[in-house]
Amino acid sequence: MKKRQKEAILISFLQEKGKYKKLAEYITHLIQDDPSSPKESLHTIIYRLKDELRLIEKINMLNNARLDAGTQIISKKNYQECIGDLLGVRIICLRLADIQKIEAYLKLLSEENILHFVKGPEPKKSFILPVAPGESIQDGTDLRYTGYSSIHYQVQLGENCDAPPELKELQFELQLRTILEEAWSEIDHKYRYVRSRTGLKLPEHIHAGFYNLSAYLQVAAHQAEYLCRSAEAYTRLTSPKVKGNAAIPPDDTTQSIALETDETPRNISSLTIEAHLEEIFGVKVTLRTLIYIEKRLRELNLEETEAKTLRHLFKKNRLVEFKAIFQEIMSSAPFVKEKECSIDAINALNFAIFYELEGKRVAQEGLRVVLRWRKNR
Repeated sequence: MKKRQKEAILISFLQEKGKYKKLAEYITHLIQDDPSSPKESLHTIIYRLKDELRLIEKINMLNNARLDAGTQIISKKNYQECIGDLLGVRIICLRLADIQKIEAYLKLLSEENILHFVKGPEPKKSFILPVAPGESIQDGTDLRYTGYSSIHYQVQLGENCDAPPELKELQFELQLRTILEEAWSEIDHKYRYVRSRTGLKLPEHIHAGFYNLSAYLQVAAHQAEYLCRSAEAYTRLTSPKVKGNAAIPPDDTTQSIALETDETPRNISSLTIEAHLEEIFGVKVTLRTLIYIEKRLRELNLEETEAKTLRHLFKKNRLVEFKAIFQEIMSSAPFVKEKECSIDAINALNFAIFYELEGKRVAQEGLRVVLRWRKNR
């Protein structure tokens, strides 16, 4: 690449970095602050902006291939479209089961056009381990690996998100992995990958050793999943019966319906809740919101049995009070703006639950705090 072309790209990227940082912060808060996100499955969300020198290296490499193929080279005009990982956002989970829940949650965001998947999800497995979580690993199991593992998405913000328009033009790479995969990646990147990239030829036994470490950690991830499931099963067997409105500490099993997919049929309880929410609020909520509401009812031992719970929670006076406080803080009525009906329903539900469990004054002040934060966000 000629010096002038390189300078033009670098200056452009330095000028655009602020936008990518805002995008990263928006994505982080979108997931962390969303009441309906499966927070019990989230460990950490981190992000990195592309290093400038690494960007030029990557463009040079890609341009060499493009010249050989006779296709358009990457320049200042198109580098943001061609380099999909100028921003990388990484969601890290503790266990394998959490990965599936986050995948299902991201799918719901895509279906609501809050996120747009340009490409993916694309699993990039470090090796093939043909054993389901919890199953024993037989002697002689074939482990074929390359040393890298995660699920990748190429993403843009969707039209229904509330981000500034200039952020919706940007693409970013979203990675989903377990904490053990993250540990391997960080160690490998610092001690093997960076050295190899500079041209240092490490001995083959070092490369093999890093690949072996990846295999050990993936086996450890399956063992961790087995232990987590065993602990949850033991908790179910030993938990005392719930009295009144006392809550069972949530675990993976009490939230088995928390993230459904197209292959998982919604049960009658979900349909009952959906119907009564529409009756109470006069609007339809998203599937993501419905899942959150059902999860909250289950956590508090307030399952929608015989269609009574929601009607009890949303007594007429409580709904009137909710609407009055909403009007006071937000200067508008709830359930009017189509894109905000679901968050309105979540705010109303949590207000009603606090009203039921903690009393009127706590519920009113809690709602005011939440709405002020929402308004100033």
